[in-house]
Amino acid sequence: QFLLGQSDVGQNRAEASQQVLAELNPGVVVEAYTGELSETFLASFQVVVLTESPLEEQLRIGDFCHARGICFIVADAKGLAGQLFCDFGEHFVIDDPAEGNPVCATVQHISQGNPGVVTCMGTEDGRGHLFCDGDLVTFSGVEGMTELNGLEPVPVHVLDAFRLEIGDTSSFSPYRRGGLVSEVRRPQECSYEPLCQALEEPKIQVANPEELPRSRSLHIAFRALHAFRREQGRLPRPRVLADAQRVLELARRLGTQEDPLDEDIVHAFASVSAGDLCPVAAVVGALAAQEVLK
Repeated sequence: QFLLGQSDVGQNRAEASQQVLAELNPGVVVEAYTGELSETFLASFQVVVLTESPLEEQLRIGDFCHARGICFIVADAKGLAGQLFCDFGEHFVIDDPAEGNPVCATVQHISQGNPGVVTCMGTEDGRGHLFCDGDLVTFSGVEGMTELNGLEPVPVHVLDAFRLEIGDTSSFSPYRRGGLVSEVRRPQECSYEPLCQALEEPKIQVANPEELPRSRSLHIAFRALHAFRREQGRLPRPRVLADAQRVLELARRLGTQEDPLDEDIVHAFASVSAGDLCPVAAVVGALAAQEVLK
């Protein structure tokens, strides 16, 4: 890893990294702890991140954190593959559930009716508004139909690229001119599963459906690697056929008929799983750090 040098070989990584890590941000207290990860020790944290830990330890600490509302993350890299698991508890509130700035459009006209229809002005590139059905909006700067200004957020129904339906405006004053319609994003509450439950029925999402079999095979490969380590007391030796074959046998037991196992992926994964590569660790670590910030 990036914080260690040749002179640190043979030392505890946490203790050897502590000073250099602390220098990255003087405003953060960084302490090295080499004792047991007991429940008493873990109970003082808001977030716990495990890496390079046995599955049994992940399950034990995951159950403990879930029961006490402590956010729990597992991040690991083996060879060219990495994994990341997040459990933020049963009542995790997302303050801003969407990416980017809230949608905003200039009002051209608002009809009196039930429902009222808001006509938005087009943008310079010819596009209309960017609202979606069910979005909550507020109005400001409207002249004439001033009842809309400061009104509680109302849901919209999209008619087309330039028109939105809102609630009953039949009793409002006639619209004259101006105004902005702006999206309001409300916090969302999410419920996360503990690791023990997620392992039973993993929900794997991929950008490209063609990648799903590969992702499922890697998920099983990581579990088979835990089983191999529990059985042998070590990771598979690099490029040792017998070790890779044993991991593959363990993976076959964990697979199902519904999810065909890509045996080439499992074999390749097992052959290099004892290696640590800084670029892979950096990517997985960056993703884990972003989840910690959430």
